[in-house]
Amino acid sequence: MDVHGSAREGRLQMPRELLLTERLAKPLRPLWRRTLGVIGLDAGMATRLHIDFLSIGLFQAVAAVGQIIGIRLLTEALSPAVFGQVALAVGVSTLAISLFVNPTIQALLRYYPEYAQSGNEAAVRATALRRIVSNGAFALLLSLPLMILVVVAGWFNSAVVALLFLLVVIDGMRTFRTAIMNASRDHHRYGVWQVGEAWGRPLLAYVAAVWWGVQTEIVLVAYILVSLVLYLALTSSTGEPALAAPVRDIDERDFLRKFERYARPLIPLGLVGWISGMADRYMIGSLLSFQDVGMYAAAYGLASRPLLMVSSIAETAIRPVYYAAVVRQDLQASRTYLVTWFAIVFAAGTAVCACFALLQQPLARLLLGPGFREASSLMPWIAAGYGLLALSHITTRICYAYDATRSVLMTESAGAFLAVVVGFPLIYAFGLQGAAMAVPLFFGIQLTLSTYLGRQSIRKPCK
Repeated sequence: MDVHGSAREGRLQMPRELLLTERLAKPLRPLWRRTLGVIGLDAGMATRLHIDFLSIGLFQAVAAVGQIIGIRLLTEALSPAVFGQVALAVGVSTLAISLFVNPTIQALLRYYPEYAQSGNEAAVRATALRRIVSNGAFALLLSLPLMILVVVAGWFNSAVVALLFLLVVIDGMRTFRTAIMNASRDHHRYGVWQVGEAWGRPLLAYVAAVWWGVQTEIVLVAYILVSLVLYLALTSSTGEPALAAPVRDIDERDFLRKFERYARPLIPLGLVGWISGMADRYMIGSLLSFQDVGMYAAAYGLASRPLLMVSSIAETAIRPVYYAAVVRQDLQASRTYLVTWFAIVFAAGTAVCACFALLQQPLARLLLGPGFREASSLMPWIAAGYGLLALSHITTRICYAYDATRSVLMTESAGAFLAVVVGFPLIYAFGLQGAAMAVPLFFGIQLTLSTYLGRQSIRKPCK
């Protein structure tokens, strides 16, 4: 089929909701293709990425707007102290998902393109689900003493602990389902889920706080209800194509061992990744106060969100085709995708960082509640750090693609170590400003190390 035929077929396969947007973006298509042509993509590859970026970018942009508006509403309704308590509670849920779900999800994303070629998607899904359920049972036994300790120490009351447990369960289910959507390139439903949570969680939490009072429990209940409704709605809706009969059978036991061998080095990765991204809040809480945690978390969420959006759009669109190129051992295509990925993230990240550096105070007045605006000086530092982190995500994905998960663990461990070693003394000496200054320092070193290890994994894949 010619390139124009492929493009027509791609447009016909797009969800109806995106057809109007695709037509509006039609004048930009020649510029997009010329730009990608300079990088090295042929017309067919450029058309495919054009459709994926359009679909993913639309949903990500709407989701990012929802999250930014959500920060504005919550900082208006909640006090800095309650906002800080919510941030710490959600951080605990993030840690649980990182430890007991994400390693399996990374294995699912790695092997899904490979086994989908032979019609064995169902085997990959079933293996991932079995591992998540097994890990969840182990996590429950491990967490019971910790739950009791948290309540006895007075950090959270029993109601917050119970709600945290429910939040972890629903977030784990959400992570599994959205990973399948991402791996199968079901960008439409994946995007709807993201938009629903980005808008629904803060809006319901805002309404609930206004009606029933400013409490951590009220906010967590709102988060749980929104995620549960979305899970039930999107998993029961039709949208996944019927699975074809497998071309060849696989040894399920052997595949499970392969799955576990890939995921095992990533288990500690959940902890070290959480330390890099969340530990500063807990250091602020121990050295300063819940109010300082709330102000820092609000500025952090606002400054990091655009960079996370840029990184997520590029990764969601390019990672599946990059992994498929690596599986085919198509070195030229895989390199072309990497160059495209890096160029897009670098250009967009530079623009976002410049925006926060020049417009920090107007942005704070527009997007933060009155009690949080003095944290505007933190945002340029945080944005710069997340620009570096977005680039390190690309080099880390190289290691994932070549099964060099030990290199990923080494990179993330270095970032976690530096987050504490650099962050703690800076917070102690300079308060919230020191916490923000530490972000680009340790993410910059992490990028340097991940780049080196990514190059090594291509030259000598680690099995």
